Amino acid sequence: MKKIFTAIAAVLVLASCAKFTDLKPKGMNMLSSADELELLLNAEFRDFYHNDMYQIPGDLLITTTPVANLISQPTPSRNSILITWDGSYAERLAELTRSDDDYRTLYGYIGQIANPILSSVDFASGDAAKLAQIKAEALCLRAWAQFILVNKFAAAYNPATAASTPGIPYLMEDWDISIPPERWTVKQVYDQIVADCDEAIATNALPVKNVNQMRWNKACPYAIKALALIAMQDYEGAEAAAKESLKVNDAITDYWSPAYTKTLTAFMPPFNQYETVGRWPFACEEDLFHTYTQLIFGPFRTTDCEAKLEEGHSALVRMPLDINMFNDNPMMGMGMTIGIPTYVAVGAMGTGAGTSWNTYGLKTTQQYLIVAECEIRKGNYSEAMKYLDAIRAKRIDPDLYAPLEGAVTSKDDALAHLKQTALGENLYSIFNFVERKRWNQLDDMKETLSRTFNLISGQSYTFTLAPDSPLWTFPFPGNAVDNNPNLK
Repeated sequence: MKKIFTAIAAVLVLASCAKFTDLKPKGMNMLSSADELELLLNAEFRDFYHNDMYQIPGDLLITTTPVANLISQPTPSRNSILITWDGSYAERLAELTRSDDDYRTLYGYIGQIANPILSSVDFASGDAAKLAQIKAEALCLRAWAQFILVNKFAAAYNPATAASTPGIPYLMEDWDISIPPERWTVKQVYDQIVADCDEAIATNALPVKNVNQMRWNKACPYAIKALALIAMQDYEGAEAAAKESLKVNDAITDYWSPAYTKTLTAFMPPFNQYETVGRWPFACEEDLFHTYTQLIFGPFRTTDCEAKLEEGHSALVRMPLDINMFNDNPMMGMGMTIGIPTYVAVGAMGTGAGTSWNTYGLKTTQQYLIVAECEIRKGNYSEAMKYLDAIRAKRIDPDLYAPLEGAVTSKDDALAHLKQTALGENLYSIFNFVERKRWNQLDDMKETLSRTFNLISGQSYTFTLAPDSPLWTFPFPGNAVDNNPNLK
């Protein structure tokens, strides 16, 4: 024991002799080597708030409360406002949003992972190639997080007004945390997203294959850049970036293959078995950056959504529903709980333990959709359909699949097929919200959405959502507004 105290005393004496200037100020990042900085990147990217951006496009419903109760509430709750699409309660939605997991989680990734790396990496010790890779990964992480944040909390990019439209704070690595960050304009945010991607690309340090799918690879900065540029209506730039991403990885997971098949057994006699999509976490070759999510007994796919999906789509055929698991009895399972027999829980995720849907992450198929849309804008309909067919061939029942390439000759038909393919591909992710919000700026793409609730009681309710509804932009959470006067 005496030796231990002697050693501690010696350390204290040595510390007291050190120059004050040799010590890092309180709050400063203490990580100073490549190995230490890389530890920050080994995080689990999960725990997002799926409800918001799932609800608004109308394809999915997330609730464990009977829908009749949500619709009839005299004072609407947050979820009932989103479900009924009542934009007149936009201010109340802000009042009810005291916190927001997306805001907390995504800014947390920027402030606790990306920016600490970017503020230190140029001065850190270690292998130069590894430091360059770590820097590029941090830039990708920041650009991706800011892209999701600006889509949720700011208006969509309109080239005519983006330079004056209030956006969100873009947290740079030199931000003084004692000063509330300013809101950048929407244009400034998107410009910086592209700049971060370009800087990551310029390092030429990212690997072709990720360390794991929660890390970043060479395709990722191109993929994020393509998403940003198409939102900015820079179709030439978006297509070029998407094709660069696909040069690195153009794989599409075959949802009909035995390798991605899981068998479920019904809960009741006669215990029918159903083949489902087994989308194994961190194993789908189409995932460029994976955000881990298990969707437990929900969200519910709406009948309006099912009517828009292509016949034979895997979402219809290879994702058995909660009602199936109870022998198609509408008075059992989640249909009974929420009071709508036509809304049923997704079997492939809800009861298919071990699967994971890439809800916020990056996939190769997003890049195929971008190229297809850009080719439609150029009038190259067959070329556009070739990119849609690449997705459809892995999603549609092989007995029903027929190629679109060479069969589509008009812009209207091409855009209709684009919308239908995008709906199925972005289902169970936030990207139907992202895409439709962007399309609301385009005269040939925007539309008023509609969905109908047919209750077990026999009542029926139909709600609509216009392209200019205030509900397309979510309010900043109250706890953030309280601490930052720059947010409104």
